[in-house]
Amino acid sequence: MSEGEKKQAVQAPVADTSFREIALQIFVNLAARIYSAPAAPEAKRPDPKVLAAMSFKMAEAFEAAEKETDRAKAINEAKAKAAVKLDEVDLSSVFQASKK
Repeated sequence: MSEGEKKQAVQAPVADTSFREIALQIFVNLAARIYSAPAAPEAKRPDPKVLAAMSFKMAEAFEAAEKETDRAKAINEAKAKAAVKLDEVDLSSVFQASKK
C-alpha cells in the first residue's frame, strides 16, 4: 500500500462508509429482485445507473429517519449534556491569578 493510499484510508469518514454500505445493500437486493424475476416481453427494466441512484436516495432517507428515532435523540441529548460549553466557563479568575 502506497503512502497516498494509507492517508486516504485513514481519512475516510466512518459515516460515509456506512452510507455507502447501506446503498450497496439496497442496490444488490433491488437488482436481484428486478433482474432475476421473469418479466413480460413488453415490460422494461430500469437502467442499473438509475437503480443505483435510487439506492443512494433510499440510503439517505434511511439515515435521516434513523436520526429521528427516540434512541438517537436520547444519545444526542446525553452527548449535549456531557459536552463542555466553553461559553459558560468563567476563566477570569485564572487570568487574574496569572497577572500577579
